Amino acid sequence: MRRNKMFTIAALPAVLLAVTLLLSGCQTPPPPGPKPLPPIETRYHADTASAVAFLARTVVEQLVNTPRPDQPTVPVEEFFNAQSAEITTSGRALQRQLADALTQTMAPLRFVPLDITSANTAQWALLASHTTPAAGETTQPGKWVRLQVAMVESSTGRVLTRVRTYLDAAQFNAEPTAFFKDAPMYFTDKRHQERVGAVGGQGRVIDGELLLQSAVSDAIAAYEAGRYDDAERAFVRAKAMSKDHPAALTGLYQTYWKQGRTAEAEQAFAELVAASLDAGSLSVKLLFKVGATTFVDSGDLPTQYRLWLKSIGQVVSSKERCVDVTGHASKSGAADYNERLSQQRAESIVVLIAQTSRDARARFKAAGRGFQDTIVGTGANDATDAIDRRVEFRVRSCT
Repeated sequence: MRRNKMFTIAALPAVLLAVTLLLSGCQTPPPPGPKPLPPIETRYHADTASAVAFLARTVVEQLVNTPRPDQPTVPVEEFFNAQSAEITTSGRALQRQLADALTQTMAPLRFVPLDITSANTAQWALLASHTTPAAGETTQPGKWVRLQVAMVESSTGRVLTRVRTYLDAAQFNAEPTAFFKDAPMYFTDKRHQERVGAVGGQGRVIDGELLLQSAVSDAIAAYEAGRYDDAERAFVRAKAMSKDHPAALTGLYQTYWKQGRTAEAEQAFAELVAASLDAGSLSVKLLFKVGATTFVDSGDLPTQYRLWLKSIGQVVSSKERCVDVTGHASKSGAADYNERLSQQRAESIVVLIAQTSRDARARFKAAGRGFQDTIVGTGANDATDAIDRRVEFRVRSCT
């Protein structure tokens, strides 16, 4: 029997605009990893039950001759959005449905949603993601969501099998869960890209990563249940494991904000901005009115936006950085209109930052790219392509 690992390592509307802060760097790129395993035969499914049954059946077929692990409990990740890093309503439901289906067909193995207990003892883990297919990827007419899973040996990173299939997009609820809906940012940093690679079959050791992800998941569960004291403690534990983990840092901000602890929330957000600047990426979400450069005035969002922009301006200034602010738009409407709108929104952000940061005009320079650099590119104008409506901040030389 394997001994337990120590618990130690470190829909949104069409008007969503995200501010992404990306840093250029001179780091030596890591050596290429193992060549990903090819996915097995794909299918197209009109309903969720059929898609889950296909994934479960195929995993079983592919592992029929693979020796079972000594530890019978296998954690299953939530299906995370490979493009925005969010957990959606359907992504969470699919996790539970697939865990149940695999438990019924792979006894004595027991598949459970990822948590700290299962992560501590895991020898196998099922990683899962969903994404909007690229143009020309699917061969069937209609709109689809790609579902992908990979069974991985956690201590070695060996990919035991990888399966991909497609679900009718009309059957998939892309609404982010409460934590991600409240979150001031997307978590599309290097850590997220590594998770995407792991689901894609790029084998690597994930046992420590499972522990960290399970700690974050437990904290998010407490937050979404309204148990903010428990959530605070859980996010503090996750931060202790990885001091720059964006979900842990933003979780503390959100928890303090929900409790009305404004000063602590502001401090937490400033820490998030500083850590993200040092790490190389920051995504802050802002809601704009349709076709306008003014923010929506829903609830306390305007108050939070002022706090966010103030922190960004002040931290950038304190670190003596200079940045290019580039606006982006989703792929709908005329190209020239979207170019103007993306430029105007980037400029409006610089204006707002300048109100709280004395040298913002010298450090921030605005430009617009329209929909030339979309990430999803469907033009759906809903939660599935929300990340396309963003403004990127890229660090540049101040000389």
